[in-house]
Amino acid sequence: MNRGWYARFIFVVALVVSAWLALWPSLASLDPKLEPPKAISDFFSARISPGLDIKGGMRLMYEVEVDEAIRDRRDLRADQLTRELGERFGIVPEDETPTREQLAKIRERLDVKLVTDREVHLQFKSADDRGKLDHDLVSSYGDLRQLSDDAQKVVLTVRPDFLERIRETAVEQARETIANRIDALGMKEASVTAQDTNIIVEVPGATEAEFDRVREIVSKTARLEFQIVDDEAGFIAGLSDLPEGITRAAESVSAGVTKPSVSSSYLVARGEGARQKLATYVQGLIDAGKVPEDHELLVGELEGGDPENPAKQREEAWRTWYLFGRAQVTGQAIEEAFVANDPQNNKPYVAVNFNSEGASAFGDLTGRNVKRRMAIVLDDRVESAPVIQTEIGGGRCQITLGGFRPYNEILNEARDLVIVLKAGALPVPIRPANEQMIGPTLGTDGIQKGAMGAMVGVVLVLFFMLFYYQVAGIVADLMVVMNLLFLLSAMAVFGATLTLPGIAAIALNIGMAVDANVLITERIREELRNGKSTRSAIDQGFARAFWSIIDSQFTTFLAGVVLFQFGTGPIKGFAITLMLGICTSLFTGVFCSRIFFDWLAQGLRVQQLRVG
Repeated sequence: MNRGWYARFIFVVALVVSAWLALWPSLASLDPKLEPPKAISDFFSARISPGLDIKGGMRLMYEVEVDEAIRDRRDLRADQLTRELGERFGIVPEDETPTREQLAKIRERLDVKLVTDREVHLQFKSADDRGKLDHDLVSSYGDLRQLSDDAQKVVLTVRPDFLERIRETAVEQARETIANRIDALGMKEASVTAQDTNIIVEVPGATEAEFDRVREIVSKTARLEFQIVDDEAGFIAGLSDLPEGITRAAESVSAGVTKPSVSSSYLVARGEGARQKLATYVQGLIDAGKVPEDHELLVGELEGGDPENPAKQREEAWRTWYLFGRAQVTGQAIEEAFVANDPQNNKPYVAVNFNSEGASAFGDLTGRNVKRRMAIVLDDRVESAPVIQTEIGGGRCQITLGGFRPYNEILNEARDLVIVLKAGALPVPIRPANEQMIGPTLGTDGIQKGAMGAMVGVVLVLFFMLFYYQVAGIVADLMVVMNLLFLLSAMAVFGATLTLPGIAAIALNIGMAVDANVLITERIREELRNGKSTRSAIDQGFARAFWSIIDSQFTTFLAGVVLFQFGTGPIKGFAITLMLGICTSLFTGVFCSRIFFDWLAQGLRVQQLRVG
């Protein structure tokens, strides 16, 4: 035997040992008696996970509201155009965020209206100001085009060719965000996939408690925004005909350095269902167009209940907040978030650190609004609104979760909030389309029948090869077993999920593995019949069968690529297992089997090879 044979043999033995060690932890999940040593389970931490159709669990489907992404792009461009025109009007210094006073001056010369999901209408008060908006400014954004233009009014819209790109980006960002949240929960067996505008989350083996927690965390938009409260406005005071259960209240607050005390009105709802009642009324005002476009009316929990009635201190109570425009600082600027404990009241809170850009924007926002209240808004709910005492540098703030609730309940909410803040806010809202728990009974029956079918198929193939090809059949059977070992170990290394279609693909790969050995053996048999020696017949048999094997396996591999590209869910799983199995069958059929045939011809010096 030459040295090359020994090197190849040692390489294959090392692969077989490594494959077994990689597969060992996965086998232990079937039988605890097979539990490997800790060193092996730590090194090969990934393992094959049973799929939802096998183990049961939960399946959540959410529809991504992609139209909201288009509206967000429209709003962003409207804000950028307002700032840019403010610079050209000479109102806003270059590369600076406009203040509220500067925005008010811009609105005296320009009226910006947001129409439909994609249009921005710019109404200039003078023709000279209209000249400040030129074609170069509009085209610089890339995704805007001009629909119409008259003396003082310009209509812009998001370009149609960008709409699909915005939708695809929103869906993919939502999928990645949800996947990050699931990973943070430590659910490694979970899968998160996107289909059109739907996000599908599958967690095999999930319990009812895990189902509720995952559903709550996944559906949380986690849009964190910091907005200034408009305490000087008389909007709330001007509302009339308030519905039953909603009253008006007032408080004395600071509205700036020069206005240390002003009376600010707000709406209050108390008792059971207070939040829904107040939120419904507020939404009605918004739908009726009564809330100005440059303001927002949101609700938040009124901590302390009724201050004038000690008996109602712990009664559920909600109030309104009247805020300036859209946020200048959002959760996208967050670099780190963690749970901390307030020593003064022994309550957990969420500490937030901004990145460098966010820290600068946060310092600028607080510096321009000293002695005003800043609302911390999470998912359109005001969590707190502290008074800014001085400019806040360093990019740090804290979010307190109020309410008269048990400590552990607040702590769990804080931890969940940290998960979603660190994973990132969803780019657009999502809407539940289907949420269900799937029982394991169907999966158990399926895997038993699927495993039985695969086992019967393997045994029949092995017996046929042994009976028909004799000694060559022993080599073929060994290659089939090695192919199965390599395939399963590769799935374990990649942490693959085994589904019923995957079991079908494994059974199909066994047949594919046999196909390569059949071609080689038949070629060897032809050469032996032509009077060639065993060694020469093996050389010629492998040489002549090589391209036939490649052609047959390659065409099947292409079919797997097509299935993966255009298939969904289980079909993709079938395709991946099929393609992976083709790679392992080529390796065992061409490379490994040649080692054993060479051993027969050169090591054992077999003069008459029995090939049936």
